[in-house]
Amino acid sequence: MSSSQIIIARSYGQLGNRLFLYAHFIAAAHEYGVSLANPCFAEYAHLFPSTASDLWCRYPVVESDASQPSARRRRYLSQAAYLGGRLLGVTGAMKSRYEVIRLRGSEACDLEGGRFGNSLRSGRTILADGWLFRSEPLLHKHAAVVREHFQIQPAHQQNVDQVISKARQGVDIVVGVHIRHGDYATYLGGKYFYPVSQYAAAMRSIEAQFPAQRVAFLVCSNAKIHPNDFDGLNVHYGPGHIVEDMYSFAQADLLIGPPSTYTHWASFYGNVPLVFMQSADQAINVSEAMSQRSQAA
Repeated sequence: MSSSQIIIARSYGQLGNRLFLYAHFIAAAHEYGVSLANPCFAEYAHLFPSTASDLWCRYPVVESDASQPSARRRRYLSQAAYLGGRLLGVTGAMKSRYEVIRLRGSEACDLEGGRFGNSLRSGRTILADGWLFRSEPLLHKHAAVVREHFQIQPAHQQNVDQVISKARQGVDIVVGVHIRHGDYATYLGGKYFYPVSQYAAAMRSIEAQFPAQRVAFLVCSNAKIHPNDFDGLNVHYGPGHIVEDMYSFAQADLLIGPPSTYTHWASFYGNVPLVFMQSADQAINVSEAMSQRSQAA
């Protein structure tokens, strides 16, 4: 293992965003043979055995018999990493040991690129402050490593397995449906805030495209759902927990929902075909969508 290190010094968004940023860095750390610390994963660390007892949320995993760090300690460390990165970036201090890579707005950093790779090969520690640190080739190459790191706690997995087992009884296909309201009422002016009736229409369209198969739908939502919203459809509901809903989606056969890293992560983790609904009345071609799995496998 190289003496170089990557520290993620700023958090972005909610669970889906945090997982993808972390995942790309894990893939890069594995490729370069360096260690990674992500104190900014604080709010979600308890959900995963790999990070639950580690204050720094490191990769490779650092085994510890210690109890889980308190939320306060995690929060303080996350803030310290952020402020430390900003201070080093502004003052230029300790350049021989640290390099701060700060991305602004839509600026991106290729984790296979020269600047990032050269900094690690020089033995310096990189403090990464930004959202679009990415390498799709490395994420694909090291997907198995990433998935292993993000196995959820056994108690959560047990709840997921129970929901999926029930949904699969007597059916051939399980379609996950992400109905996201809440913050999507105002996000981008409500562009992706669709009424429940439009999701129901999409579900009926999907069912009609499987005439010889029995279809069940797994609905996970923060919307107000009424029992008659899905009349005539075989509908099951997710556990209602942020990570259990996500990982239930990861065991479906097809996913639909508005653009979101939440379902995108489920799709990646479970290699499940995903259709982002770019509009409320978007036509969904099931055959085209299902071909994603065979192409990715």
